[in-house]
Amino acid sequence: MTQIHIVQRLAPGGIEQLVLSMAASADMHIISLEGRLDDLAHNWPMLDAFRGRITALGKKDGAEPGLVLRLAKAIAGLEPTSVVTHHAGPLLYGSIAARLAGVPRLAHMEHDAWHLEGAKRRRLVGGILRALRPQRYAVSAMVADAAQRHTGMDFRIIANGVDCNRFAPADKAAARRKAGLPLDRRIIGAAGRLEVVKGFDILVDAASHLPDDVTVVIWGDGSQRAALSAQIARLGLGERVLLAGRSADMASVYPALDLYCLPSRNEGLPLAVLEAQACGIPAVAHDVGGVREAICPATGSLLPLFGAANEMAGERLAALLVSRLDVPSTLNPRPFVEARFTLARTVSSYLNLGKA
Repeated sequence: MTQIHIVQRLAPGGIEQLVLSMAASADMHIISLEGRLDDLAHNWPMLDAFRGRITALGKKDGAEPGLVLRLAKAIAGLEPTSVVTHHAGPLLYGSIAARLAGVPRLAHMEHDAWHLEGAKRRRLVGGILRALRPQRYAVSAMVADAAQRHTGMDFRIIANGVDCNRFAPADKAAARRKAGLPLDRRIIGAAGRLEVVKGFDILVDAASHLPDDVTVVIWGDGSQRAALSAQIARLGLGERVLLAGRSADMASVYPALDLYCLPSRNEGLPLAVLEAQACGIPAVAHDVGGVREAICPATGSLLPLFGAANEMAGERLAALLVSRLDVPSTLNPRPFVEARFTLARTVSSYLNLGKA
């Protein structure tokens, strides 16, 4: 029983990491509309282990009507029992192609709903959903409610999940030595694409208000790396804020932290915060998107975000981070993740699309 997942471009990101994790444990094939496999694997080396389960179609920028027929041919050749599209581009091309290929079950997953706030995108997504009638899902109750509000259609929920065997507590000192991090400082970590929506500029600003014994480490890469580096230099934080680049093994990094921070301006149901909590690390996050559903209420803290560029956002975030560092929770967020957000549960839900 093969299930196909269609993404826009198979590059490091929450959607792509989820799909790749599921493909590692189930009979799933991934189709990337953009990119060539060799280029994708060069930029994300862990894809090498999945080459036989990835098809990359090399879509060019802009509309490409001929892609539908190429995609339909690729889908038909795999003889899947179901196809799942992730986000708007894959919905447009993938849903048409899957119908042409005669796939028995077609589903669409919304990972966030803020992209539907634009009228053009809302009309496009709503029109496709009505015309081609895929099963509709969302990663959280908040995303489901927002998608319903924007499209007028109901969405069921399949929450993201993480591998709790891989992401697990470990010795902090050993984790720090492995990651090359200092043993004598309090460390706040964050991870994700270095893009404006992820709010790392707010975290860097917050670092300027933190005590001198606190180090902030941000893992990831993206278009904002140069801007963040310049911000760090301008604030004189070169010794206290580190841009660590991408890590292929965040499971060994999270245990090194005292606290995980998710400073995003918008989110669906973020994987990184689930991974950190599965490793026993409490989280502080902006209360945006579906983040509230992903934070353990007994150990985590949420902070309202008053506007995407509010000049006080960093100071407010710093105050909450300091309070959490000074009075750490004695509880463990891992049971919260194990009860709600395991990868096995997520995989089972995807494989059983439409059966409930």
